[in-house]
Amino acid sequence: MYKRLISIIILIVGAIVSYLAVQSFLFQQHKVDSNPPQTIEKLHLGAELSLLSTPVWIAEQQGYFKDEGLELTITGFESGKASFMAMLEQQLDLSTVAPTPIMFTSFKRRDFSIIASFVHSDNDVKVVARKDRQISQAKDLSGKKIATPAGTTGQFFVDLFLSFNDIAITEVEVLDIQPNNLSTALQEGIADAIVIWEPHAFNTRQLMPDKTLAIAAKGIYQETFNFMAMKNFIKTRPETIEKFLRAMERAMQFIAQYPLQAQTIVAKRLALDQYIVQQLWQDYDFELSLNQELIVTLEMEARWAIREKLTAQTEVPNYLDFIFLSALEQINPKAVKVFHN
Repeated sequence: MYKRLISIIILIVGAIVSYLAVQSFLFQQHKVDSNPPQTIEKLHLGAELSLLSTPVWIAEQQGYFKDEGLELTITGFESGKASFMAMLEQQLDLSTVAPTPIMFTSFKRRDFSIIASFVHSDNDVKVVARKDRQISQAKDLSGKKIATPAGTTGQFFVDLFLSFNDIAITEVEVLDIQPNNLSTALQEGIADAIVIWEPHAFNTRQLMPDKTLAIAAKGIYQETFNFMAMKNFIKTRPETIEKFLRAMERAMQFIAQYPLQAQTIVAKRLALDQYIVQQLWQDYDFELSLNQELIVTLEMEARWAIREKLTAQTEVPNYLDFIFLSALEQINPKAVKVFHN
């Protein structure tokens, strides 16, 4: 009798479990059917192949763009300037770039905007010099040849670095050499020193470990790296920009929570030794923002360009006209700290 009762109870419980499983399956099917697949939007981003673009590499590897319904194509560039120029030529939807190319271009056209800054660093740009040219400290650069790409942060940094060390720009010869050729220029003696960002600076020193030194430059320049879009693109696809920034915000959270995993992803994406990434990691602060600091930097660089007659213009542009606040305000209002009406 007892055994029979147990058998009946087991049968009843099994029936209930089966019924609930079927209902759960039907409910899930209903959920899927009632939520049609998200429309996939294509987006083309140009990104500098460096540690500055770390959030992009993280979002790409973790699938955050796909989660937002974006089919993102990423084209790598040797500099932010090259990425930015490609966007201005309508080859890209978005680009990454530092303030200096933005500043130079702002004197010529006003059809683009910054949609967010995503990294800050006061030690990304380095001065790498040859010791066998009698250079052991900053003051030894007087009378020497310094190479850096014109129109980039490197050009502005050369002037800033020399002024900081009481060296007139007229005391050196500045050579315009593209990023990928700077190491060769230093190796072949075309230049006595180069000014370049990471990981180019680190790689250059690895090529000539006994002949080069990095001259202290930390804290001289606070660099930001920024996402850019054409104003027409912003006007027609503002929701796309919000989706993109949401993916970036998730990448920022991943970087903060899992730094070692993030370093591994970046090292693999850029084909770098993980040791290099680990050594440089502390120089970067990854965070989505639009700060007054960015406007101050652009204005400072614009005054420099006017003073040095690097532009025919004589007035500093209003850089509020070059910043699109709405998208980031939707994603994270606290990240927007720009004085505006």
